[in-house]
Amino acid sequence: MKDKFDMVGTKIEEFSLPNSRGEKLNIRDLQGKNVVVVLLRDIK
Repeated sequence: MKDKFDMVGTKIEEFSLPNSRGEKLNIRDLQGKNVVVVLLRDIK
């Protein structure tokens, strides 16, 4: 069985998304910090 955490430590491409206050957050702003990225789909 493939380990479900095999992407831990994987580098990702640069991207920007709005934060909860609507401000633009660039992944580069978090460089050097421990980050957990959670992607959620819109559930209808």
